[in-house]
Amino acid sequence: MKVFCVWLVMVAVSLTAFSSCVNPAQELSAYWNGHDFGSLDGFDDIDAAEEKFDGYIDLLNRVPADVASENLRAFLDSAARDTVAYMVWASWFEPYLHSPESPYRNDELFSVWLDRTLEDKVVDGHMLERLQQIKDVMGLNVIGQPAADVLLTDVEGVEYRISDFKGQRTLLMLLDANCPSCLDYLTENLKEYGRQDIRLVAILVNGSPMHIRNVSSHLSDDIISRWLLTWCPGREIEEGRIYDLTMVPSRIMLDHKNTIEKLYY
Repeated sequence: MKVFCVWLVMVAVSLTAFSSCVNPAQELSAYWNGHDFGSLDGFDDIDAAEEKFDGYIDLLNRVPADVASENLRAFLDSAARDTVAYMVWASWFEPYLHSPESPYRNDELFSVWLDRTLEDKVVDGHMLERLQQIKDVMGLNVIGQPAADVLLTDVEGVEYRISDFKGQRTLLMLLDANCPSCLDYLTENLKEYGRQDIRLVAILVNGSPMHIRNVSSHLSDDIISRWLLTWCPGREIEEGRIYDLTMVPSRIMLDHKNTIEKLYY
């Protein structure tokens, strides 16, 4: 009995050692070979398909970027044989790789997928138009790049340029002027950043002096004293030519040199 137990332990150790030798690229290759993503026929239902897709994206994020990009293109080559399959996978790549809530968010990989999907043009006109819009705005807010120096105005008509904030870390909060619940973000971020040496600037992306007055009437004195409430009279922000408005509210942290330090959605 003791010999048998020792044998089981040795087998378990061997299996563990073997599994630890399997690198992520090998796992991804094995996973790929075990599923045909070129159609939906190999899945019991749409939930099963999404579960397998989840596993694929998980593995894709573990391998080096060049390996991931090569595999992603192979995935799309395979899926392109079946328009329905391609449409299903395409509808999932965006939330898996681009959604702020996704544990698999990977903008580098998302860009590869986005370029290829726009090139393939398998998706329908409406989705293709949306993806092109995302492509157009992805280059607007880039960590490490200078913030766009737009003109802002407060309720009194005092003008500011974002370059005026140079010399101090600045948090830009982009808000929808027609979204009352968005005002809660001012309170939440005051709690998070109010005690730090950070300038707090709220920008109503579709605002006006009237909007600022209306917003101010619903805010506490603490909020009004710490946040600079502004709007953009040139409308560059509202039209999406300056900042990425695919998700609002959003926050952009600038460093002392007015360089984009971090993005929050």
